[in-house]
Amino acid sequence: MSNLAEGTHPVLEALERDADIDVVEYGCLGKCTLCAKKNYAIVEGKIISGSSADELLEKIYKELEDNDWI
Repeated sequence: MSNLAEGTHPVLEALERDADIDVVEYGCLGKCTLCAKKNYAIVEGKIISGSSADELLEKIYKELEDNDWI
């Protein structure tokens, strides 16, 4: 998880409360254009982005569930 200063901190907190999910926090991932425009996370190597923290969290859970990772 990256870009915490850009609004993803609530997403990080929500995911860390979920015992079924391991969260790794990274510094800059070199995705400057994406980071400037949207909230994003990398889930099992795939970039997941959302216009808001709530949308990002929803998309992360969908990705995890669709791939039977949780």
